[in-house]
Amino acid sequence: MDINWLAVLVAAILPMVVGSLWYGPLFGKSWTALMELTEEEIKADFNPVKSYGLSFVMALVMAFVLAYVVGMGEGGTTNGMMYGALLWLGFIVPYGFQSVAFEMKKSPIYLLSITYNLVVLLLMGLVIGAWQ
Repeated sequence: MDINWLAVLVAAILPMVVGSLWYGPLFGKSWTALMELTEEEIKADFNPVKSYGLSFVMALVMAFVLAYVVGMGEGGTTNGMMYGALLWLGFIVPYGFQSVAFEMKKSPIYLLSITYNLVVLLLMGLVIGAWQ
């Protein structure tokens, strides 16, 4: 199976781009309010190397797995997005719900987070499927 490593790299950058918009101008104030934190509290404990560095490594893993799954079937943007949506539905949605069921996270935070992940996986599937 051929994996297009450039597609994996570009797809791994997408969560950072989408996240900066999602948790910034689009829903940043809502997220901060739901987390019951101030911007100062968030910035006080923020470690950019840990947060962005490890998040990028995890995004690379996610992009690689998605590329592998897309490569097992037919490529193309529609199939890439379909595989992204299926992985989201089969893994992100149920796994994320555990934070609501057992960690007492609020449902709106869960919904905000899983919707972000859906957008990211659809875009990753689009990129990977187009280059597969």
